[in-house]
Amino acid sequence: MTLHRRRFLELGAAATTVALGGCLGFGDGPPLYTEWIPVRDGGVRVGYLDFSIASEAENGDELLPLILPAEANSSSRQVLTEVSGFDDIDDPLLTWPLEVGGRLVAGAFLSVAVSGLGYLVDPERPDRGIEELFMADTVAVGRGEIDLSEATETLRSGAEGMVGGVPFEETGTVEDFTLYEPTGDGELDGVTAISEQAVLVADTREEIRRVVETAGGDRTRAIEDGTTFEWLVEAAGDGHLAGGWVGPVDLETVYFGDPAERPVDELLRPDDDVLGSVTFDADDSEVTAELAARRPLTDSAAEQFESRLGSASEDRSISIEDEQVTATGTYSEGVLDFELTSPDRTTTTRPDPSEPVDPPEAVAQAVPADAFEFDYEAEKDRVKVGITKDLNVEKVVFEAVVSGYEASTTTPQADMYMYLYVDPDGDTVAVTVTVDGTSGVVARREFPE
Repeated sequence: MTLHRRRFLELGAAATTVALGGCLGFGDGPPLYTEWIPVRDGGVRVGYLDFSIASEAENGDELLPLILPAEANSSSRQVLTEVSGFDDIDDPLLTWPLEVGGRLVAGAFLSVAVSGLGYLVDPERPDRGIEELFMADTVAVGRGEIDLSEATETLRSGAEGMVGGVPFEETGTVEDFTLYEPTGDGELDGVTAISEQAVLVADTREEIRRVVETAGGDRTRAIEDGTTFEWLVEAAGDGHLAGGWVGPVDLETVYFGDPAERPVDELLRPDDDVLGSVTFDADDSEVTAELAARRPLTDSAAEQFESRLGSASEDRSISIEDEQVTATGTYSEGVLDFELTSPDRTTTTRPDPSEPVDPPEAVAQAVPADAFEFDYEAEKDRVKVGITKDLNVEKVVFEAVVSGYEASTTTPQADMYMYLYVDPDGDTVAVTVTVDGTSGVVARREFPE
């Protein structure tokens, strides 16, 4: 299978959940991420996350975007942020920016990681590498202090990343950025651009050029056109995590799988203009959410906005006028309990590969015996696990037990695959499937065989 960027995101984005982070603040002007977003006639998407809260608040390091692996290399261990009670909250003022912003930022991270530069995104060291991560419409942007020598060598050598060691070659320049594209048999596509201040990843060099020239002031920025995007940012775009769009947008380019799982309904729709943000006060254990939407308002829609926005907050304000809606709400730890968890690898017991694979009946009926295939690449200490059939299941988790490498997807399809990096001294790769809330191991292999 050709691993184009969209296909990679389809496999990898399912492993992400909610992103938390810090902010630069409006200060003397709009958020700095707006400098990179070009003006367009609708369809503009933006997701933003800043890691600086780690150094700005006493407990800020606990509120970093822990949906992201600490490193995107063979030694990475996935750290997840669980928001207790999140699924039970029917308050789009809070849930919408968390989900939309989180998913868009996750897409930006995956785009950077697939180039082999995921090591630049390190939530534990936000002062090294990428400090701000965002989507400037269709381009993933990571701003910070970039060691050009290290990044160049990583791209050229094809250092091990989330999809294996794919080398890149220099293919040109755009202003201060050097462009790189993957070599080889077309296993990976897209363009990566690096400078001392930023890393950009997109499908085409024209997309790179448009964003670079916008940041340099050679093209009109969306924030400068005096219309919808400027209003959205001023009303709700200055938070630790932000996400939204100027409609209409095609959500299939961002969200995969069941359309019913996308964060849109009769209230906030793909054709609307909407932007939300959340601000975390790590010292006072409070979360402030803001949201702005512009859409035609019927009496019914206005009533829904009034009743639902901020319904779970302790203190809210809302304004509904003409076709514009703005709302702000504050949430204490009594509403949301942020629990940070990390897989405990210190006492991992290696499963006995000789044990029979005997999943629960519901799982066994949903997954054919030959649904997965394994290809061991000893020279690279990795196993390529492929999905051979479309599966109607909730989730598939791939795990190398000893090395701790893990990946998952909620949209398993035939011809998808994922590399798992295994311990060269011996490891066990297990595939676990969840069906209707019931999970079971459906395949297990020991490597080296």
